[in-house]
Amino acid sequence: MPALPARNTPSRARGRRRNATRRWCIPPAILREPDETLEASQILEEFRGDLGLLLWNSLRDVTLWAATPEERRDGLFVTQAAHKRLGSLATSSVDPSIEVSLTTLAAVVGSPGSAAPDIVSLVCLEVSRWAQERGAFGTALAFAQAGALASPEDAGPAGIVGGLALRWGRLARAETWLRRAIGLARRGKDWPSYAQAYVDLGTLYARRDVPGTARRYFTQAMRAGRRHGLLAIRGSALHGLFLLSMDARQLDDAERYAKAAMRAYGRGHPRLPDLLHDIAYLWISRESFGRAIPILQKLLVGRTEPAERMITLALMARAAAGTGEHRLYEEAWSGAWSLVQRPEGGGDTTRTLLELARAAARVRDWMRVEQATRAQSGASMSRAGNRRAEEDLAELAALARQPYSA
Repeated sequence: MPALPARNTPSRARGRRRNATRRWCIPPAILREPDETLEASQILEEFRGDLGLLLWNSLRDVTLWAATPEERRDGLFVTQAAHKRLGSLATSSVDPSIEVSLTTLAAVVGSPGSAAPDIVSLVCLEVSRWAQERGAFGTALAFAQAGALASPEDAGPAGIVGGLALRWGRLARAETWLRRAIGLARRGKDWPSYAQAYVDLGTLYARRDVPGTARRYFTQAMRAGRRHGLLAIRGSALHGLFLLSMDARQLDDAERYAKAAMRAYGRGHPRLPDLLHDIAYLWISRESFGRAIPILQKLLVGRTEPAERMITLALMARAAAGTGEHRLYEEAWSGAWSLVQRPEGGGDTTRTLLELARAAARVRDWMRVEQATRAQSGASMSRAGNRRAEEDLAELAALARQPYSA
């Protein structure tokens, strides 16, 4: 049997050099949703009146400018177009925080031949952030995409578009932009954008309930983060691997990933509270209920949004049931239930109801088990990732109906 070649053979070295210098193929990205007959029509739905029309026209100006070859941009807009945009800006009660950005986009209309792509992209991303802070995800995605089109060789804006589309639930669109970001980042050696795009792809495939592919992408992101000293992104990848291990009931692996993610995040990272919340769930899953309660109590102080607060309270109820703290169980269960009943609550209602049912079953509170399972049966159809939670709720409902549980 012939000997295996040495690890650093000349052929392998040539291969690495060839990979480092090759021109990576950049895939195209989805620009519209299938039901989107009018470009960026979400802007007009999210912002009514003059402001919505101004934002929509400004976006259309950028996308037309970005789609026009550089040598043909002079004279792209009619002479009075910039004056009209500035007039609309003056009469539209624009938020001062984006007034400068929209004024800059009006200047693009006035001097399209001299507008700098990186400045146009930056301004579009500023408007996108402003819209995102107001929960206007359609507008945020539209302006981020305009920023990516304005600077088509930059990986950063493409990755931002992919991340926003993922957060908004547009998974097919997100995947095309994330793959584009990876290609651009690999070509331009933009390693933070490269690693972050792999984290987002891992999250995307986890949502699609394809854990093997999700694990592969998280691992790729983790290795890129380690190779290029990107601790925060490495932490995000380890966090994703932790959640996959939790879903697979591989609790020892989950604990190792959780500890590594905490070291990588460090103090002050914005995702550290989410990681601590997931670690509390790990302790509950391991029936270390007493370890979970102090973490959840600290997290409740900062979790004021109903969607976040209700799952934290439900986990608190389950932990309190496990330690026999009946008063804490009653308070947490009732608090979570009141938030579930709010029509505007949002969030992962299926998981919250499952945790409430588990808590009630722990103390043989069968009326509340039935209450939680009935609420889920009357709820609207949930996303595919909650199939297991729905199955567990069905089992608890059957248990509550058995004669000995009365």
